[in-house]
Amino acid sequence: MAAPSLPFTIADEGHRLRQLTRLLFAVVWVVPSALAATQLVLVGDASGTHYGLGTALVWQGSAWMLWGVWSQLILTLVDRVKLDSARALPWLAVHVGSTVVVCTVNVLAIAWLDHVFGAVGQVTSFAFAVRVVLVNHLDIQVVLYWAVLGAAYMVEFVRRYRERDRAATALEQKLARTQLEALRMQLNPHFLFNALNSVAELMEMDVQEAQRTLTRVADLLRLSLRSAAQSLIPVWQEIELVELYLQIARVRYGAGLDADITVDPSVVDLMVPSFLLQPLVENALKHGLAPGYRDQTIEVRLTRNGRSLEIVVEDNGKGLDGLLTTSGRFLAAVPSVDGLGIGLTNTRSRLTMLYGDRYAFRMSNLPTGGCRVEIRLPIDER
Repeated sequence: MAAPSLPFTIADEGHRLRQLTRLLFAVVWVVPSALAATQLVLVGDASGTHYGLGTALVWQGSAWMLWGVWSQLILTLVDRVKLDSARALPWLAVHVGSTVVVCTVNVLAIAWLDHVFGAVGQVTSFAFAVRVVLVNHLDIQVVLYWAVLGAAYMVEFVRRYRERDRAATALEQKLARTQLEALRMQLNPHFLFNALNSVAELMEMDVQEAQRTLTRVADLLRLSLRSAAQSLIPVWQEIELVELYLQIARVRYGAGLDADITVDPSVVDLMVPSFLLQPLVENALKHGLAPGYRDQTIEVRLTRNGRSLEIVVEDNGKGLDGLLTTSGRFLAAVPSVDGLGIGLTNTRSRLTMLYGDRYAFRMSNLPTGGCRVEIRLPIDER
């Protein structure tokens, strides 16, 4: 079985960019080599002597391809000699010294090539060729060194910028995941505290029912732990959590609580944030209904509307007290009702982190009494 591939890291990208830069700086000199050789074949040298293509390529190619070697030296210096205000003088000294060495070697090499191939008709000695090259080529060699150095730093700055950008993006994503996990983990002990309170109250009235309720709490925690490493779970799994929660809630609210859950078959496999519905149902129980009363209902509906998943939780209780304000896109709303609790607060925070402005949230009182919570989530078609 093939070993799993390792993730592509920021360091890997930087290494690949360095390799590509070195390759580019090594082969780019083929272009001026070819142009100089073509010029020599078509026009000839200053003495009027014309040369064959092979001779021209060897002669001019050797002179220009030396810069393929010097480019690697310059790139190495860029990696090892850092440019900053605190070390400006040492940096300048290194590159001035390198310029002297590179230009001296290049002048001698070009002079030797001119001497061997007879580029200038009057060339009778290597010393004379050196003098000619000093006059005609030294300035170009200095300019080429600093041009290559500038291009190398431009590529290096681009690489550093991309590394910082990727590092910042990775850090932002890690922070978002950490915040999401922190919010989700706040819901688990919050729910557990409420469930155990119900069991404690029941212990004084019906021990067997308390034991059954405790078993349901254990089942609910098991389902919760099954999705502990996931921010998103399928709708059917979220429904399992809500059904278990309602079974536990009936212990406190009695037979007068009627819960109806309706799920469109086309949405059962869609992914939703884990523990999304439980805080909505808990809010309806806590703020709308009261233990011991008859004909109390909670309706949960999940349907598909185009490319959106619509989630509605309604109750027939007393409704919400306070001012509701609307803002943002289609169903977006900001409830300004005090005391809605950690469940709804964290739910809205998680939705914002997961979907940005692509989700909608609204709470409203029903004309017939009770509260209605509506959520729309975008459907990922992948």
